[in-house]
Amino acid sequence: MIEISKVSYDVIVVTEKNLQLNITQAVEDLGWEENEDELAMKINFDMYNATYNGSLLSSLVKLGAIVAVKGHWGSGSGIVAMGNIIECTRKSSKSDEVFEVVAYDNLYNLQKSSDCVYFAKGKLTQSILTSILKSWGITLSSYNGPKIAHSKILEKNKRLGYIIRDVLDEAKKKGGAAAILRSTETKIQVVKKGSNTTIYAFQGDSSTEASHKSSIANIVTRVKVISSEDSDSAAKVEATVDGKTEYGVFQKIVTKSKSDDLSEAKKEANEILDEDGSPEETSRLIGPDVPPIRKGDLVYAKVGALNGFYLAKSVQHNAKSGRITMEVEKYVPKAEVVEEEQTSKSYKVGDIVNFKGGKHYVSSYAGAKGYNARAGKARITLGPDCKANGGAHPWHLIHTDSSSNVYGWVDEGTFE
Repeated sequence: MIEISKVSYDVIVVTEKNLQLNITQAVEDLGWEENEDELAMKINFDMYNATYNGSLLSSLVKLGAIVAVKGHWGSGSGIVAMGNIIECTRKSSKSDEVFEVVAYDNLYNLQKSSDCVYFAKGKLTQSILTSILKSWGITLSSYNGPKIAHSKILEKNKRLGYIIRDVLDEAKKKGGAAAILRSTETKIQVVKKGSNTTIYAFQGDSSTEASHKSSIANIVTRVKVISSEDSDSAAKVEATVDGKTEYGVFQKIVTKSKSDDLSEAKKEANEILDEDGSPEETSRLIGPDVPPIRKGDLVYAKVGALNGFYLAKSVQHNAKSGRITMEVEKYVPKAEVVEEEQTSKSYKVGDIVNFKGGKHYVSSYAGAKGYNARAGKARITLGPDCKANGGAHPWHLIHTDSSSNVYGWVDEGTFE
């Protein structure tokens, strides 16, 4: 239970020399937030350049230092926000010297960095996310998320935050659990939305308020399924799936590779319409601060137009005003799809395989020129792990007899 009158916070800084400083008395305008489209939690506060054991705080609290916010709420206490200082803005006057401090948790590097990734069709969500994090030296401490077999993933020079978000979004669209990646006291976790065991309730009194907005600004009412062909030829439309076109035509494209089944692409199109095919309902809930609430948590609200259980899409805590602001969405329980990883025969350089026929390309990179090649026996001469492999057409084949003329780079799934 939260005792609002007993809510308070301590701000602790761990210096480069591993000294723990309680700087609460020098801090004003403390707040922290988790926004919908960002991986990392942001912490911000103003710090007066006071003296601490004979030294100015500006000589102790430096870029990269750890900041922890410890919350107290009567019946409990704990670290509710933690990160590293990213920015310090110095403001001076005749009477005061104040530093505006901004910190982010340890997902900030992923949020700001770009990378190239490739995963063959059939990899499960957990396997993909674990591999991405491992490549950055990060261990996933716990996983309570979707178990969905994904389509082939090929991304080049894309923000890791967007890649991770897209992986989780695809899993949700295919029927998996809705989940987020978040950090708790430096431990990285994939958390199923609404899985919190303690659910806080906001009732309609003078301390709470709510607003509700309906919008079709981001609606999707038509999805076209196209097949991936050469970059210099027109895309072939395989199917068109319409939704609520009475709101107008707002179109999205789904690309089907040769190895994908059309029914799976249509299923994805329908899932997009299920997800984005109706007016967007956005609700905001403001009330007394509840320190432990995180993005992705389930809350109960009976305030104005809100009545029932809601998921927190974003959360802003304001310690100065003692208020919490949340963007929330109605919680609708759904049955979850759980899949096994699609295993396929492994191949290596030197293997003789049966090329099924189709395109072979002059390079492994997307956009490479492709030509038709006949089916037949061929030898694998280069694979996905070769140096500078572009990933779009990851295997290099050379025919072994005259039945086939394949001599170039081919797609995953075009041989067996």
